[in-house]
Amino acid sequence: MRKLMIAFGLLLLATASTRAQENRGVEVSGDYQYVRFNPGSGASGINCQGGSGSFGAYLTSRVGVIGEFGACKVTGLPSGATAHEMNYLFGPRMYFHSHGRVFPFVQTLVGAERFSAGVSGVGSGSTSAFAWTAGGGADVTLTRHVTFRAIQVEYLYTHFSSASQNSLRLQSGIVWRFGR
Repeated sequence: MRKLMIAFGLLLLATASTRAQENRGVEVSGDYQYVRFNPGSGASGINCQGGSGSFGAYLTSRVGVIGEFGACKVTGLPSGATAHEMNYLFGPRMYFHSHGRVFPFVQTLVGAERFSAGVSGVGSGSTSAFAWTAGGGADVTLTRHVTFRAIQVEYLYTHFSSASQNSLRLQSGIVWRFGR
């Protein structure tokens, strides 16, 4: 997994150097993130709220490589219990041609997710697992360099403790674009 992360990081750096060419550029975003985890095996789902940030380097005006990092805190736990989730994901994003200010996109990202939990007086623990997302969203152009990510909806697959989890991830935020 570490080699995969290094390879994606190098790819992002290499594509960022193409900024000077027409229709290419980079973007940075800051988003609110909501995740509805479905642990499976009959367990009820849990809510997780937090934030995420991403960096994207675009090979053309429509196709780019994205690195996304997010974290959230599980809500609704009993007093003294805490849980957090962190993810780091990389992959392609493709925008569709649009006439106007709304630009829809699709993406699929792969990487890892880390889940940590603890109870006061008892201790804490954490585990990491493979993570994969597939979904899309819509960006609304506000100015030449600022865009509002109105919605990003994704299916989130993870594989913790020899079991698969099928979850939902929603994001919304601000995107800053340079050279696009």
